[in-house]
Amino acid sequence: MSRRVSIISLVVIAIVSACCIWLAATLKFSYDFEAFFPQDDPETDFYLEFRDNFETDNDFFVVVLENDGSVFDAGFLQQVDSLNSRLQAVPNVVAAMGPTRLTRYVRDPLLGQLMSLPVLRWNEPENFAIDSTDIARSEGMLGYFFAEDFHSVAINIRHTEKLSKQGCDQLSLDIEAAVKEFGFHKTHLIGRALGQRLYVELMIQELILFISLSLILTTLFLFIAFRSAWGIIIPTLVVLISILWTLGFIRILGNDLDLMLTILPTIIFVVGMSDSVHVLTKYMQELRNGREKRDAIRYAFKSIRLATFLTALTTSIGFLTLVLSNIEPISNFGIYTSVGIMLAYGLTYTMLPAILFLATPKRLYLYATSDDFWTMKLHGALRWIIRKRRAVIAGTLIVCAASVYGIMHVEVDNKMLEDLRDEHLLKQEFFFMEDHYSGCRPFEMAVVLEDVNQINEKQFLKDMDTLQHWLTHVYGVGSLLSYNEILKNANMAMNAGSQDFYVVPADSVELRRLNKFLSRKELTEVVKLHYNPEKKVLRIAGRIGDFGRVHYEQLNDSLDGFIAQNCQSKFGYKVTGTAHLIDLNNRYLVENMVWDLLLSMVVIGLIMGIVYQSPKMILLTIIPNMIPLVIVGGIMGAMGIPLKVSTSIVFNIAFGIAVDDTIHFLARVRTLLREGLTPMYAVKRTFLTTGKAMVVTTLILSGGFLTLILSDFLGTYYIGLLISLTLFIALIAEMLISPLVIFYFYRKKDSRKIGL
Repeated sequence: MSRRVSIISLVVIAIVSACCIWLAATLKFSYDFEAFFPQDDPETDFYLEFRDNFETDNDFFVVVLENDGSVFDAGFLQQVDSLNSRLQAVPNVVAAMGPTRLTRYVRDPLLGQLMSLPVLRWNEPENFAIDSTDIARSEGMLGYFFAEDFHSVAINIRHTEKLSKQGCDQLSLDIEAAVKEFGFHKTHLIGRALGQRLYVELMIQELILFISLSLILTTLFLFIAFRSAWGIIIPTLVVLISILWTLGFIRILGNDLDLMLTILPTIIFVVGMSDSVHVLTKYMQELRNGREKRDAIRYAFKSIRLATFLTALTTSIGFLTLVLSNIEPISNFGIYTSVGIMLAYGLTYTMLPAILFLATPKRLYLYATSDDFWTMKLHGALRWIIRKRRAVIAGTLIVCAASVYGIMHVEVDNKMLEDLRDEHLLKQEFFFMEDHYSGCRPFEMAVVLEDVNQINEKQFLKDMDTLQHWLTHVYGVGSLLSYNEILKNANMAMNAGSQDFYVVPADSVELRRLNKFLSRKELTEVVKLHYNPEKKVLRIAGRIGDFGRVHYEQLNDSLDGFIAQNCQSKFGYKVTGTAHLIDLNNRYLVENMVWDLLLSMVVIGLIMGIVYQSPKMILLTIIPNMIPLVIVGGIMGAMGIPLKVSTSIVFNIAFGIAVDDTIHFLARVRTLLREGLTPMYAVKRTFLTTGKAMVVTTLILSGGFLTLILSDFLGTYYIGLLISLTLFIALIAEMLISPLVIFYFYRKKDSRKIGL
């Protein structure tokens, strides 16, 4: 590389970087809950059509207001009513319904007129005892508008469906401001609009935090490795520009940053550093061997260019297997991370040599030519491994066997808000709603009629009652709403509001009267939310606790058996909804994880075998890197860490990164073997030189990923913890196992016992 070429390269890089700065500045943060639905899946298609026929199940907002004592307090209820009016006036609020606005229709038995009466006469304290008794007996009141202990009430808000990110942000801010105006003792707010805003705010904070911490940690590790400002500045510049170019690439494709992509800069930062460290380590070694700067640069880049290309390629493959996921954020994460890694590789071979050629890093040169304390430490480690090889192999087998036992106890499960730590405000509000109300997880069930006339058949309506009783008392559906519930309320209204008539009448004449009653204009909108005659579909909706996918999959299986045994009518049915689709998302991803990992192993192994024209390289690449995956899987089982969306992608990522050390190690061994060294001496030389770069890069990688454990998102926390743990175990396995595996495969070429 000449001076002119170096200058041109840096100028071009600077121009492209300036453009990417402008592009990155226009990036926005988003949290599209529906993006995590399985794509091109019949379950998703069914729900989207079902939602179009009725309404969305997550476009709601709940404001819970606590009182010091009972909620049956005139002053407190007056404040609740005033807030209800204030919330109804908030832009994009379709309906705000609180306990003071609840009414029921009652037909006057004498005049035959239909009257609308308040459920709670909040401005008549003398009637509180009667009203509270009626409320406690009424279906759907407790757990939806009133807490079971009557210490709080809830105003349930329906807002404009499918609001944009900006619309949701403004809605949540407006509702928060309205609630604060009234100074209630204690309030709780729950809703998609608020959750989305808090998620995005947290994503921005954590993005800044992770980049800052990664910068601090890598600076520390690079200083320990190279004892030079240049040894810190050059690799850091390479990865920072790689991140910048990746963000620009994301913007060019018209995408924004979501929850998955917030950890992308951290991953590129720590993974992209690897090639620079290996190049600088080799460059320093050549300086130590007496080469001039220009020759040292050329030889360093030439000698490890294949190994670094393979490491970049295999790491990218580890991420690219995520593209096979039918969940868009996971797929995008795999694409953009792999692009970022390849950009870091490209900059390592353009920007880094240009800087080394033009600059005069004197301290880096002095440190390179001084005694290296790594040599003695690594030499002693290799001697110990050779002497204790039987114990090393036996210990590895024992640990792997124990890990396999642990893997058998790994639980595959997920919850809606599991991504947040229990201490987070949003999670606390979720727990409150589960403890005092019906929960926040929406329950949606479609019942498909065989014939439109079936809706008036006595047996079918009886079966629906039987089904709803099971859903309420076994499945745990609270605040259940359905066509049958509408019929019961209508029957009660037609009979002077008597609770004794809260049943579906068995008489055909009475059913016809109820249908006529429900055709009234003020009631048709309610009926449309639960019955679509054109599609012949009924909707059963409610809320349930967030007890995990496994819990509800078991209940869904029980539902099949219950309907088969207890319902005589013939009808179709399907549990659906946003929560159900998120459960399917997790199941699909976990099921595909094993196949994606196997694909990654096969592809990487074949690449190594083809490049080096040796079948041995396939086994030499895969064997040492399967060990850390097995051990981490065992740790997950032992510690009760569930396999879910975030933890399932760890293995693909970790394998793609961990195999890098193996490639560098094997590439160096093969180079030395071709130069005529015996396998023993080739391993020794590699262990003492490449071993240093392996230790340094692993420290950087593990330290960088470990910063993610500070995240309030448990998914991010587990990605950081498990990948850093996997890489650390992979380094140990590489140092312990690779020399022994190489000795085994090449033992015929070196039967002599050479002392170390």
